[in-house]
Amino acid sequence: MSINTSASDLGRELYRAVWQLVNQTFFDTARLAHWGSLEHQYDNEIVDEESALRCIDAMLLTLNDDFTWAERVNKPAPACAEASATQAATDAPDSTGSAVPAAEPEPVMAVLRPDGIGYIRILTLDHPGILDLIEAGAQKIAACKGVVLDLRNNVGGDVQTTAAACGSFLKDGLVTTMEMRHADGGIERTEYALSDDEFFANEYVPGLPPTSKRYLRSAPVLADKPIVVLINKRTMSAAELMTAAIVQNGTAGKVLMVGNGATPGKGIGQTNYLFMEGKYRVRVTRVRWFAPGGDWLGDCGQTVRNPIEPDVLVPEDRGIEGVQVAFKELRKMLDAAEAA
Repeated sequence: MSINTSASDLGRELYRAVWQLVNQTFFDTARLAHWGSLEHQYDNEIVDEESALRCIDAMLLTLNDDFTWAERVNKPAPACAEASATQAATDAPDSTGSAVPAAEPEPVMAVLRPDGIGYIRILTLDHPGILDLIEAGAQKIAACKGVVLDLRNNVGGDVQTTAAACGSFLKDGLVTTMEMRHADGGIERTEYALSDDEFFANEYVPGLPPTSKRYLRSAPVLADKPIVVLINKRTMSAAELMTAAIVQNGTAGKVLMVGNGATPGKGIGQTNYLFMEGKYRVRVTRVRWFAPGGDWLGDCGQTVRNPIEPDVLVPEDRGIEGVQVAFKELRKMLDAAEAA
């Protein structure tokens, strides 16, 4: 009996810790109007950690947020049939007929074409050392006349790292404004911006004087060059942030977007929290970010969707089609600049 009671207490402790975390940090307080009634709603159903996790799932579902969830860390491996199917999709046979793992594409690829056009593809902004990789890619094509920045299928990453990475493409200007809830019920605001020689974060916390954190910035080796940003329906979150920052800080006639449709409009960010000595992970939507012009892209249409629309639509883009149109549009900009 004491073991069951202890398991129940442990499960309820886990449930209430998650309830309290969401209550204090979830970005949209309007969706927390009913939250108080959930604090003890499942007390009688929680008998151990597993039942607690099921009740946590039920509680989090009431937020109607696709990006806030809980999970056990280091889940058991999938069944053999599922694993085989996954492996078959990612492995290829070598010359002996044995399967070898498919190579992972590089997070950043940069190429300087013979005609002077630079191409840089950033597949993710959520990778260790991604800022250094972007800087290196930008330096590789620094001599280009113009650049195609390919952000298709990039689902984002850390807001501050992404804002800093914009330094390779921009000389100065506001990159983004990030908001999150403060403990006293107010809003903490951080403005990420670039000056000629610094990347800085101006922080505004309720009840405290403003502060500014300053960092070394990326060299703006691609700034002021004509640029075409390639996006698609899976360019989201921090990749949308980068797109908005480059476009809204760009020079008229020198920046254009090409894509197969509107982006998802994910102007929110999440934070991971670990519980029970790392056994459980809870991901909470905590951050709302705004484009330099002050517009909020929304929460992927859960309540608001204000996506980025391409200037030139390539509805059948399966890869090469978008690149070809991007090069064509960039060449138009270069020709116009030479004729001016």
